[in-house]
Amino acid sequence: MIVEYKTPQLFLADNEFFLEKREMENNLILGICNGFADKTKVQEGCVFISAVDGSGIKAASIKTAAKAIIAGETTDNRYTKELADYYRERDIGLKGVFGEDPYVSWFSFFYGKQPAIDMTLLVHRLTAVNKLPVAPGRFEMANYKDVDLVTAWSMVFEEEKDPAVRKSKDQVLKATQDKIAAGDVFQWTNQGAIVSIAAINRRTKNAGIVGLVYTPEEHRRQGYATSLVQRLSAHILQNGFKYCGLFTDKANPTSNHIYQKIGYEPIAEYLDISYK
Repeated sequence: MIVEYKTPQLFLADNEFFLEKREMENNLILGICNGFADKTKVQEGCVFISAVDGSGIKAASIKTAAKAIIAGETTDNRYTKELADYYRERDIGLKGVFGEDPYVSWFSFFYGKQPAIDMTLLVHRLTAVNKLPVAPGRFEMANYKDVDLVTAWSMVFEEEKDPAVRKSKDQVLKATQDKIAAGDVFQWTNQGAIVSIAAINRRTKNAGIVGLVYTPEEHRRQGYATSLVQRLSAHILQNGFKYCGLFTDKANPTSNHIYQKIGYEPIAEYLDISYK
């Protein structure tokens, strides 16, 4: 049976315990729901659902952008089928699906779309920051005067990450303004110039999730992003979180090695799938 929720708060009220049993693996759904400015407000165009039986919640999904996000805990695929049927029967167009396998593969089959795997991602967790040599420069929180630069770099980052799902400049600008206002954007500066950026993308009960790690080509291979993520991770832990998390492209051994040097450990794999 599918249960529908009109607001993120109602969804969390029922699903938070289920999702927090694997908090880091489910950080995307938890973090997105926690990130709404008003979780009690109906979010037009969004979907918040779970598949349940007499023993409780078996699978859950949200859609706040172009792709559905799926979470599950059972090898019984009928619950994933119920999620897919909900989207299909209501003609909710999806550009893809994001989550752990086999749930995303089952979902795609039942939704009736041919998947093209865009990327296999690793979910990483950090509980302690390793000491590493520090790049020249300093760690700073971004402020409003940095909005234009961070917006421009964020647009390049989004394009490199997923060109199939483009955000408009106004969308990126609004997101940047909100993140800077919340104190969630950080930068590494050297000789007065910003050379790398990163952000706290999401929060769960026990974790801060690092994202938007971007260094322009002319500043790469100098260790700026490594030092920035190292300091940002320490900042997150010093502010009451038990651990940090981030996603990386499994096919990029360089970035995976850098993050593992900082102290991040891969704990799960996600598939980011687009539909043809």
